[in-house]
Amino acid sequence: MVWSTQEQLAQARKRPQSKEGTLYGALEPIMEAAGDEPSNGGLLDSLLQRGSLTTETARRHLALIEGFGQVNSTFDETYEILLLVRSLPQTYAYIDGAKLLVETRRLAETRFVPERLETTDQVMDAVRKGFADGADGHGIATAYESLGVRHTTIAETYPSPPDHPYINQVSLAYTLLTFSYTPLLGLRAVGEDIPEGDALLTWMGVWKIIGSVMGIEEGGLPDTFDEARALWDLILASPGYGASPEGVQLLRALKEHVASNQKAEQPVDLIGEHGDAAVLALLKS
Repeated sequence: MVWSTQEQLAQARKRPQSKEGTLYGALEPIMEAAGDEPSNGGLLDSLLQRGSLTTETARRHLALIEGFGQVNSTFDETYEILLLVRSLPQTYAYIDGAKLLVETRRLAETRFVPERLETTDQVMDAVRKGFADGADGHGIATAYESLGVRHTTIAETYPSPPDHPYINQVSLAYTLLTFSYTPLLGLRAVGEDIPEGDALLTWMGVWKIIGSVMGIEEGGLPDTFDEARALWDLILASPGYGASPEGVQLLRALKEHVASNQKAEQPVDLIGEHGDAAVLALLKS
């Protein structure tokens, strides 16, 4: 069941990225023994053989992955733009993530922003393509290495208090929602269609798989758009969401980068026009 109370959220915020009961943990021994870039279908078979997935769950995962390509193809460059001007600023409003980004100097200074954004774009493009390619794609393996192992490495390199890890279950779930859920709100806001019915369930379902590969517990992984909205609203009402000096610094650096990349004499404030108004007000410097 997805977290539905502030008490559940408060406890989840104390828990780090998890190997217990997640695909991240189940995949670890398989990936250690696997060759280069094992396929989605091959990894699901291995998880089934090891008893980490039931036959029903493995089939459901495969069906979602096989259907993802068609759904993903409906998203144009507007989705990519919204990740930059809407989703990324939203991540700065979750205090734990913002503190870590500044501590690691990731995106906190304008001169570092282009390289970091390019890396993030490459990773997310590879993950989406890896699932869009169906059973023969490499989305699970890419997500494991680039999102799962990467977060573990960052947490080990930049230790945080044991009772309050900066990379925690809520910060990870919040970040996942900025890729799966909030861009859909942005697309609606600019008048673009978003998936409906089975297509929307496929979109949300594959992001749930990605979240489990990242090490997010079941409570942070909504199945449906409505569950995602409820979880998003719950997190926004929690103490972990809010203004911080780090969030303000990150947003300022991003705005400077977006403005500097425009050739116009008077750059358009793309973040101001298409970003999350509540976040922009929260992190106003």
